[in-house]
Amino acid sequence: MSFGSYIKSLREQNHLSQRDLAEKSGVSNAEISRLETGGRKKPSPMVLKALAPYLGVPYETLMQQAGYIAENIEHPGYVENVYRDENGFLVDIVTRARDMYEKDSKWANLAYRVSASDLTQSELDIIRVQTEVLLEQFLKNKKEKK
Repeated sequence: MSFGSYIKSLREQNHLSQRDLAEKSGVSNAEISRLETGGRKKPSPMVLKALAPYLGVPYETLMQQAGYIAENIEHPGYVENVYRDENGFLVDIVTRARDMYEKDSKWANLAYRVSASDLTQSELDIIRVQTEVLLEQFLKNKKEKK
């Protein structure tokens, strides 16, 4: 089954017209039509995130069905789910950045300043390693307190 047919099937199972889905999700009727007819082969993660609640499936399911490669990275205390395109590049980075900013805007701005700086790779590696060590230690301490 093509991705477009899959989307159409989910929409119909939820008794929605293309217009209904467009109004609820904020995705244009034309974009939904392009998805269903195969005119849009690879929808953006933002479109999939908007559609998922109204199609009755998790966002992650739509990402996988659209051909994004799911990768689960286990960290001490949590699992990070990332999605890559066919070239191995991370997708949905905008959502991640927004989540990070909403949780702690000062930390998000600091992370950006580090990435935008003219530090050498060696200096960037030191900052990354120190941050990872601190995170692991804090998560370990938190787990021990429980």
